[in-house]
Amino acid sequence: MGELSDALDEFSEISREFHAKIQKILKDKYCWKCPMRSTSKNTFCNELDAWIRLTGAFERGVQDNILRNVASNEELEIITSRYLFKLLKKNKRQLKYDKTTILKLKEDIRPFAFKNDLLFIEENPGSVKTGDLILWPQICPVSFYWFSKAKMLGIIPFKILKIKKSFQKEGHKFVQVENGLEIPLEYITGKLVKIISKNDPIYSKLDSHS
Repeated sequence: MGELSDALDEFSEISREFHAKIQKILKDKYCWKCPMRSTSKNTFCNELDAWIRLTGAFERGVQDNILRNVASNEELEIITSRYLFKLLKKNKRQLKYDKTTILKLKEDIRPFAFKNDLLFIEENPGSVKTGDLILWPQICPVSFYWFSKAKMLGIIPFKILKIKKSFQKEGHKFVQVENGLEIPLEYITGKLVKIISKNDPIYSKLDSHS
């Protein structure tokens, strides 16, 4: 384990150095333009922004390396699902809260939703049923910050999947979607409560607040 420990220690040190480097770049090049800079010492936005960006870069590297080896996005999703299950068993993750978010799509997510549709999303749903539509990341969700990162950057890198069935495995709730992928319920990003198109009479009122 010595070589493995040394490699992980090296990566940890590199991560520390690059987090500081990214913080400095943000502070020197971008933070001075931000209207919230006067409160940054209380909100820790510079530290958080650097963390999110560094994690995103790490995720891209992991994803690229996995794709070189398995050469299939479908297999990457299977690997991701299994990774999340192992993490769930290890940490017995319990992240439960009720929150509904409205997102306006900037591109089509066929066949379920289209550009400019408003999506009502229940984040971290406690229950789902057959036929429900759920959100699943298109990026490798090694970090739990991907959804916040996506909203911060104005992009929503997810797929919309339809649940085929739900079941229990080793004491945990799972769903199986139509493409056969099995996902732990705890790692579903959100459940679509409603999709409102531009033709809906209520659209204009909701769009002004989204």
